[in-house]
Amino acid sequence: MLEHVGVIMDGNRRWARSHKMELYLGHNKGAENFGHLCDWCLEDGIKFLTVYAFSTENWKRADKEIKHLFALMEKFFIQEKTKCAEKGIRIKIIGELGRFDSRAMSIIRDIENATAHCENLYVQIALSYGGRDEIVRAAKKIAAEAVNGVLAPALLNEEIFGRYLDTANVPDVDLVIRTGGEENRRLSNFLPWQTVYAELFFSALLWPEFTREEFTRAVRYFYSVTRKVGE
Repeated sequence: MLEHVGVIMDGNRRWARSHKMELYLGHNKGAENFGHLCDWCLEDGIKFLTVYAFSTENWKRADKEIKHLFALMEKFFIQEKTKCAEKGIRIKIIGELGRFDSRAMSIIRDIENATAHCENLYVQIALSYGGRDEIVRAAKKIAAEAVNGVLAPALLNEEIFGRYLDTANVPDVDLVIRTGGEENRRLSNFLPWQTVYAELFFSALLWPEFTREEFTRAVRYFYSVTRKVGE
C-alpha cells in the first residue's frame, strides 16, 4: 500500500531558463505546483508527503535567489495556512532550522500550530535539509542523552534511533519521485535513512511542468512493482 510519497522537486531554474524567464519565476511556478501535489495526494488517499524544498547545499546559491526563495515560502505559509487547515493538511518543517531568523521561525511555528490537528494529509517540507546532517544531529542528541544517563547505549536500535530523526513517528517513504530529467538518477541527500526500501520513479519533466498525469504514472509504477523488503 502506498502510504508515504517523497518528492525531489528539481528543475525550477532550468524551467525558467528554458522559457527565457528570471529564475524567481521558476520558483514561483514550482510553489504553485506544490499546492497541486498536495491535492493529488488527498485525491489518492495518500496519508504522508515529504517534499525536498531547500537543501543544506542550496545555501551556496546567490543571496538574491535565496532571499526570494524564503520570501516565497513565507508568503505561502502565511497565505495558505487557513486553506491547509480547511483541507485537513498538517504542515511540518524538517531540517536544520537553526539557520533561520526569528521572523521565519515564527511563521513556521504558526503554520505548524494552525494545522497540528489535521489528519487527512501529513506534509513534511524539508528546508535547510540534508540527510547526512539529519543523521549527525540525531547522533549528537543520542550521545548527549547517553552521557547524561538518559539512554543506555546497549539499548540503542534502529527503532530508537529513528525517534531522534526529524521524521520521528512518520512511516518510511514508500515511493520517491524525482523530477528534472531522467539523467538525474540519484537521491541527492534526501532522507537516506527513510528511503532504504523506497521505490524510485524518475520523471523527465521539470518540476514546474509536472502534471497530474505524471503523478498518476508514478503511482501506477509503484503498484506494478513487486516489493521485496529484505527478502
